[in-house]
Formats: sequence, structure tokens, C-alpha cells
Amino acid sequence: MIQGVHQWLLGVTLTAFAGGLARQLAPKGREQALVGLACGLLLTLALLRPLAELQWTEPELAWDGPAQEALAEAYRQDREEALSAVIAEKTRAYIWDKADRLGLRCTVEVAVSAGESGIPLPDTVTVRGSYSAALAAYIEEEVGVPPEKQIWLEEETWKRENEINP
Repeated sequence: MIQGVHQWLLGVTLTAFAGGLARQLAPKGREQALVGLACGLLLTLALLRPLAELQWTEPELAWDGPAQEALAEAYRQDREEALSAVIAEKTRAYIWDKADRLGLRCTVEVAVSAGESGIPLPDTVTVRGSYSAALAAYIEEEVGVPPEKQIWLEEETWKRENEINP
């Protein structure tokens, strides 16, 4: 262990010395700056060399059976929920951006569900705002949500329902 630290420290010292000497011998100006950059990179590599020698292993779980399976299932569930949230948010932003380009004022909500491969995909899109055939076609073609899974809550209808059922 101590021999390895000694060799590493010697390597760093010799690299720094050689870099300083090379920089002094380089012509002034751009060449000297390039030599200084190269020497700095070599010194960084010499400093980080012990990290390359580390061996990374996954820790072994101390338990087997139901506890490990429950932990793995909880991890899969958390990962799927996080992925679903990201897909829903990115899809919502994508649709809202298109609506904004079309000059529509609306809000968009996206619900996802697991597709055939188990990957969460956009399932239902709810748009609060005036109906737009162009946006509906865009949602169907680009996002893959058919018209029967698009819910349009037009502003006038929404206001009227809120006035009746406050």
C-alpha cells in the first residue's frame, strides 16, 4: 500500500517537473500556452491514476428471498413512476408548445399507461381551451393519442358547468 502511494507521488512529482521544464523550453507565445495546456492535462491524469485502478463491485445484499424481492419490486415501481412522470411532463410540454405556435391559449394534461412492452406511453390527453382541429390532428399523428382518447374541455362549457355546480 505504502509502496503504491510512494510510486504515485513520485509519478506526480516527475510529471510536474517535466511539465515545468517543457514549458520553459517552449517558444514564447501560443506554443508555450499549448505546451502548458498539455502539461496540465498530463498532470491531471497523473493525479487521477489511482481512481483508474479501483475495482468497483456491486455490494451483495445480506438477505435473500422475500425481503430482497420486495425491495426489487419497490425499486421497479419507483422507477416506473418516475419514468411515467417524466414522459407525461415532456409530452404535455410538447403539445402545449404546438398549441402556443398555433396561437391557442389552453392548458394540457397527459395521462400515461404501460404500453405493450411495459414502457409508459401517453394514453389520454386533456386540453382545457377552445377546440382546434389542427391541434387534435397533431396530437393524433405526432403523439399517437387517437381522437377518442382526447378530452377537450372548451372554456365556455367549463365556465357554464362551474356556474351551475360551484
